[in-house]
Amino acid sequence: MAENMPMWVICKNPSDYPGKFTARLHIIDFDTKQSIPTKEMFVADTLDEARELIPQGLALIPRYPNDDPVIVETWI
Repeated sequence: MAENMPMWVICKNPSDYPGKFTARLHIIDFDTKQSIPTKEMFVADTLDEARELIPQGLALIPRYPNDDPVIVETWI
């Protein structure tokens, strides 16, 4: 069984926080190949503010074309 991996997903204008940016911790479950959102999250007014809330030392992964349109970027 593989270990799970944390990642932070930044979204713009999600339905639960219209007009805001959110940074939410997700856990990648390698056994099920799913990204599981957690309750740990931050809300910001700008993308730069959201990025400042991401833990240091992570790598930026740009959004994929098939990502949900609210996803701006992911940090692992």
